Amino acid sequence: MALTPCSQCFRFAGRLLLFNSDSPKIAQYATDFLPRNVGQEFGPSENCATITIHVREGNEPCENAPWFRARGHFAFARFTRADSFWFNLRTREIYGVCTPELAEDSWRWHAHIFPTLLGILSAVIGVAPVHAACLVHDGRGTLLAGHSGAGKSTLALSLAIRGYALLSDEWTYLSADRSGVAAWGLPVPVKLLPDATRFFPELLACRPASSLNGETAYEVFPDEYFGISRQMRCSVEAIVLLERKAFAGSKIVPISTTEAIDHLTSEVEPLEGALARFYAGQLEIIRRLEHARCLRVSFNDHPSTVAEALDSVLAVMP
Repeated sequence: MALTPCSQCFRFAGRLLLFNSDSPKIAQYATDFLPRNVGQEFGPSENCATITIHVREGNEPCENAPWFRARGHFAFARFTRADSFWFNLRTREIYGVCTPELAEDSWRWHAHIFPTLLGILSAVIGVAPVHAACLVHDGRGTLLAGHSGAGKSTLALSLAIRGYALLSDEWTYLSADRSGVAAWGLPVPVKLLPDATRFFPELLACRPASSLNGETAYEVFPDEYFGISRQMRCSVEAIVLLERKAFAGSKIVPISTTEAIDHLTSEVEPLEGALARFYAGQLEIIRRLEHARCLRVSFNDHPSTVAEALDSVLAVMP
């Protein structure tokens, strides 16, 4: 399809990304979302990818209608009734079509569409997404990992309120280079379940809504609502596994790096066939965190109290 695109070169988790669209507004959303590439030409590379988005004529209701299917190295996704996205992971290309109305919806692009497109693309560009929050203090990054419902987002926000920079509250992207493993974030809203108003009364100023996975949740930009600082890159110095317990209070104990890494790798979605080598590459990136200091936090307490206790332990770790 012939386009008159706005073409720009960005970086995602340190990897090159060419973005094309015939919509100046969507192109601006991308500019707001991703750092521009500076000083490196875009050319054939194992880690280069392309996203092209076309705005078609005619409108449909922008109702949530998430639907994802994949077979081999092909995938299809839609977020609303007004869009469609096709993925060729072998060639590292995404082609999307949306309506003019959806092209005006900055929130959906920043909160749902861009993060999901990049998350699906990450495997084939040398990036490992891990289901973990990440906080930064004095240049040192700490991953907060745990199963869904373990309290990653509330504890991450509580640490950020204590002065840590927030890199991510749910998904952190890892890439490796000669200097080690870097953690990367995206400027997405934090997602907090309705009961989080007990801990963060600031949320009462907004309304919960249906998130992409169907959960009712608050999705707010933390710098705007809580005045915290954000950071988009760091090195990983510590990994903390979170688990909820029935007893009151909190308990923090050191654990082996093997246990922490095994948890992170267990939550990476396996890829098969032509994509199996990319899955192996993701696991290898995570295993390079072997020098991180690792803790387990078992708790049943107010997140600010747990954050204070964890902050004290992290402060004295070598």
